[in-house]
Amino acid sequence: MSNMFKVLSAVLFAGSLAFAQSDDLFSDDFQDAATADSIAQANAEASQANIGNAQAVGGQWEGFKYEDMGLTQWEYQQAKEQGVSREKLTKLVELGIRPTEYLQKPWNRLGVSEEDWLSQRAEGMEDADIDRSYRYRNGDQGSAYISLLIPSYYQWKTKQTAKATFMDVLEIGSIATTVVLYVQDKSYWWYGFLGIAAAHLWSFADAFITTQWDSNPDANRFSFGVIPTPDQGVASFFNVKF
Repeated sequence: MSNMFKVLSAVLFAGSLAFAQSDDLFSDDFQDAATADSIAQANAEASQANIGNAQAVGGQWEGFKYEDMGLTQWEYQQAKEQGVSREKLTKLVELGIRPTEYLQKPWNRLGVSEEDWLSQRAEGMEDADIDRSYRYRNGDQGSAYISLLIPSYYQWKTKQTAKATFMDVLEIGSIATTVVLYVQDKSYWWYGFLGIAAAHLWSFADAFITTQWDSNPDANRFSFGVIPTPDQGVASFFNVKF
């Protein structure tokens, strides 16, 4: 009886061990299967996201061959990264404008809008031509004609203090000389008008030539050479330019 009890106990113990091992194996298999399902689902979602991105990019740039447009890969990538649309990039190429030039926003430097800049470039104008055109439109030559009537007006307006002061001294001094000579009944009293006229003409000529040069920057390249330029020599005082 004692032996049978021992045998029965051993059988029950062995059975419990076998059941526990089987349960562990089933749990491990279930966890592995769950992990595999999670990984497969994540891969599927990533794949769908990539497909969506590819479709979004392909929707605008599908079939676009930058080599055929005369662009380098770097220019193409720069345009895309800066948000340039395919339509805009195609238009720039047709106008002969490199993407690198467009991305520098030269219209800001020229003081015009992007639309005006593109319109002028479409007409075959270069940046220098656009600059010259708009500077001419915005010229301040009206001040030059006012300076003919009011000496030193333009010079004070543009903060050329020294030049404006000399003009005023010449004007006032000539008026005073004329009055004194007239009171003294001198026959040459009218000579004072020469100084007055000189002040008016000097102010007008200086203002007119300066605004004309602002309207036409290329004129800065020309001078007789034998006369000092406005930046050098005695003639700079009178702002003699050609």
